[in-house]
Parts: sequence; structure tokens; C-alpha cells
Amino acid sequence: MNVFRIRLLLDFLAVALIIACLAYWWLDNLFHELFGTALFALVIMHNVFNRRWYGSVTKRKVDATRIVNLVTIFCLAIGMLVMLVTSLLVSRDLFPFTALSGAFAVREIHMFGGYWVLLIVSIHLGTRWEVVMNAFRATFRLQPNAVRAWVARILALVVAAWGVKSFSEMALGSKLMLTYSLDMWDFNESTLEFFINYLSIVGLFAAVTHYGLFSVRWIRASL
Repeated sequence: MNVFRIRLLLDFLAVALIIACLAYWWLDNLFHELFGTALFALVIMHNVFNRRWYGSVTKRKVDATRIVNLVTIFCLAIGMLVMLVTSLLVSRDLFPFTALSGAFAVREIHMFGGYWVLLIVSIHLGTRWEVVMNAFRATFRLQPNAVRAWVARILALVVAAWGVKSFSEMALGSKLMLTYSLDMWDFNESTLEFFINYLSIVGLFAAVTHYGLFSVRWIRASL
């Protein structure tokens, strides 16, 4: 496995860790903090692997994909910084010496930041989806195939449709608008569905971003 594929694998692991961290009431606090610390370590590794990108960012052609990518990276940097600071201020197990007593408002900001980070990462994934698919085809040595392409599109539509349902079921819109209620997922009833729902939400925003940018390129090429 080459370095590029390892980087992609680590990126998808980061997405999985974000979703795992959202399952706070399924984990205990210690595992939540361990997963969060692992996530920050992966973010650092991601930036180290992609350090050359920062030097070439001003030299590349600016188009819709580039603009969306830059905006999401900027927003993701802010989101991860907020998550880092607030996590240190509310830590109970790994970094108790940095924590504030009480700090209910900080916990709220930490939770809201987690949902926004998930959304931003999903959009960022959508801007890089062609790269992901090219790596997937290269890994499994798949040749371009019209039938396979249509199967992938139908699968993306199914995932996106489930994502729309999950977006409502998980009340993600309210959580992103800072009107988070104290509703909690019943993990005793279903744990797997929690993760499927959030994965489908990631798929929804990645698909909307990917096909939205594809449509913009197609329209511009047609003019």
C-alpha cells in the first residue's frame, strides 16, 4: 500500500473517529477523550502529509472546486481549534489539570463544534471524491465501466436519501443552529443505526458537494 492510499485510509479513520466521538452516551468519558485525542493526532498527521499543498495553494488555478475546498479547509481549521481548546477545558480523565470547574457553556460549544466539524469534513470529502474514487479503482485494479459507474451513482442516491432521513431523525439541523436539546439516542435499542445514520449524513453532504461541483463544471463547459 503506497503512502497516498495510507493517507486516504487515515482520513476515513478520522471520519469514523468523529462519529464515534458523537456517540458520547455509548462510550464512557475516558474512551471519548481517547478517541478525540486520536482524532487530533490524525489531523496533525494529515497536515504533515499534505504540507506541500500549503506552498502551492496560491499557484493553482482558481475554480469552483478550489474555492469550496479552500473555504472548507479554513472552516475546518477554525472548527478543530475550537474543539481542541474546549476539549482541554472540559477534560476529566486525560487532561484534568487544564479543565475548568463547571464550564457548562464550554461543553455546549464543544458539542456544537463536533457537529459542525462533521458537516465540514463531509463537504471537504465531497470536493476530493474523484481522488478517492481514483484511488479505490487503482487499489482494486478496476477499469472504467459504464455499468459500474451507474451502480455507484444509484448507490450514492440511496445513501443520500437515507442521509436526508437521518438528518431529520438525528435532529442535526437543530444541533447545527445552536438549539440543541437534551435528547439522547437510545443505544440500548439500536447502536448500529446510530452509526449508519451519521455515515449516511456524511454521504449525503459529500454527494451533494461532489455532484454540485460536477454540475458547475458541466455548465461552464457547455457555455
